[in-house]
Amino acid sequence: MKKLWVRRVLHSVMLLSGVLIFGFMWADHELNKVLGKGTKVVDFSSMIKPSKIIQIRNVNVLSEDCSHFIKNQNVLIKDGVIVQLGENQIVNEMATSIDGSGQYLIPGLVDSHVHLKESRNDLFLYLANGVTYIREMAGQPVILEWRKSIRKNGLGPRMFIASPPIFSEKGLAGYYYGWTRQSINFSNRDDAQKGICKINKQGYDAIKMYGFVNPEMFKTTIEIASENNIPVIGHIPLVNLDTFYQSGQIEVAHIEEITVKTIDEFGKSISENPQEYLNFLKIRSGQIAQKLKDQNISVTSTVWLSESFIGQRFDLKSKLKEIELKYANPPIIEGTPLYKLGWLPGKNGYEYDGKDEPAAKKRSLTFWKTYAEAIHMMAKALADHQVTIMAGTDANVATVVPGFSLHNELESLSNSGMTNSQAIYSATVAPGNWMKSKTGKIKVGYHSDLVLLSRNPLENIKNTKTIEYVFFNKYVINKKQIKTILKAIEDANNENRNIKINEYLK
Repeated sequence: MKKLWVRRVLHSVMLLSGVLIFGFMWADHELNKVLGKGTKVVDFSSMIKPSKIIQIRNVNVLSEDCSHFIKNQNVLIKDGVIVQLGENQIVNEMATSIDGSGQYLIPGLVDSHVHLKESRNDLFLYLANGVTYIREMAGQPVILEWRKSIRKNGLGPRMFIASPPIFSEKGLAGYYYGWTRQSINFSNRDDAQKGICKINKQGYDAIKMYGFVNPEMFKTTIEIASENNIPVIGHIPLVNLDTFYQSGQIEVAHIEEITVKTIDEFGKSISENPQEYLNFLKIRSGQIAQKLKDQNISVTSTVWLSESFIGQRFDLKSKLKEIELKYANPPIIEGTPLYKLGWLPGKNGYEYDGKDEPAAKKRSLTFWKTYAEAIHMMAKALADHQVTIMAGTDANVATVVPGFSLHNELESLSNSGMTNSQAIYSATVAPGNWMKSKTGKIKVGYHSDLVLLSRNPLENIKNTKTIEYVFFNKYVINKKQIKTILKAIEDANNENRNIKINEYLK
């Protein structure tokens, strides 16, 4: 009888272990699937060939401060570097010649907040949209390898790569976040020292701070990062703004991060007191902006995403029809049953999930309308106080389509009260200076990261979309090639769809 009981226990343990192992394997598969790596990677190497010398003639060139265009300029590019700039250049018979008459040359755009995940086709979505430099804000080893490949063959945007996000959870919670969020966890100084040294050795350009890091580990991270000469950027952790200003973190990843802190300071429901909160913010935003300016803390924007929350929450289908959904990687938008991580109805974490009552929905709508207005107010205060703003989109977060989203962001910055000149500066000069990279300006000795437009973006910010040519590294792609690239990515996406999206397309 005892042996029978033992066998039953063993069988039960084995069955339970099998279920747990199967559950873990399934969950791991789902988490990997939504990174987008299962979609076929399109190879454009046979279509795009390097050009040793390129000459753009008689073009309007954007000034280094983005305030105006300089007429009738000739730009000579050799081996991916601008070597001559000015009027009356002799025609170079060895060069690939491009007539820029009546057109507008701007620096290649920089998206300062993206999430590539493992969706490699996104690299060409950026280039197709004139985005020649990206800052990956939650890096992984595979993305470091992609950057090595781009540095070798030039086929892709330049990349600044921040580390996986930092968490300060202990025990099982730490393992959980490490697994599900691909994060780095440490809860004591010794582990922090090891983790940051590893980040530095792997070749990440910065440490990505996350919002749930406790004050002790925040301070420890800053100290050890400083010793290793690696900057800390990202979210504002669990500290107040006064502590944050003096912390040594050199950048905030979203204007939204600062705005949320003011909601906490306000201490009342902004759904019930919207105008009172906005009156409070009108004064507070200027104070915060001045403090950030004094401490030389930069801010990345992501304004369009914050504006989108209203549409995603209350009219998701219409919101999806506004974006270039067909180019977004299918597993990313389809999400996973584990949690609402996707973009589509029923899978989107921003959808309204409160009480199905008119009064509750009205309160929620008031909150998000006030929230969007607050983001605009904060963006304007930052610009007025000359805080360094870098245009970023949070690409691959729900409804934020890589490449296309930066043009949306520039419109949002313009609508927030920034001039078109300031908006373009935030996507060119500002990040170029911040990264200490020879990009973001049309200048002799700088990289040939350039975009040729048919219309003037200083007159209408939407004209950043009127792309005729994109120059990057030693390559140039024209409007016809861009259409070919986009069609190939669309076809690859269609081959990997489990959910039809026709009803959500424009």
